[in-house]
Amino acid sequence: MRKQPDVEYIIVLGAHVDGTRLTLALLERTRRALQYLEDHPETKAVLSGGRGEGELITEARAMYHYLTEHRIAPERLFLEERSVSTAENLRFSRELIGADHSVGVVTNNFHVFRGTAIARKCGFREAYPIPSRYSSWRLLIYIPREILAILKDKLLGNW
Repeated sequence: MRKQPDVEYIIVLGAHVDGTRLTLALLERTRRALQYLEDHPETKAVLSGGRGEGELITEARAMYHYLTEHRIAPERLFLEERSVSTAENLRFSRELIGADHSVGVVTNNFHVFRGTAIARKCGFREAYPIPSRYSSWRLLIYIPREILAILKDKLLGNW
């Protein structure tokens, strides 16, 4: 695996929570965040994701529980609990920490291109992809959906 750049913050993009349980997509993102935080003890994390239908807690709170249960210090974690889209994840995270930071965007491998592009559009001076794996038959749905989302974001000027 390539060495990841040292960044001040990682922003972990939310994904659906099943009640209070991390779904596979969110679990893989959170595991990747855990690995990065363990390897980079000075880095802080913004856990980004609000509460949607069928979710008993916010996506950010679900990630917070997982990371603190795996011995990441709470003072390294910032919760952004309002967002309901990738663009909002990044815009609200920027409001929380400011734009004058190097950030890593943690999301699944099929989503990292768009997530990083939107982070740059939101004004982060340095934004690096930190992909997590995702292996599921659902990729047959997610990859075409991601291509359409890239086209839509480009047309709407999100990046």
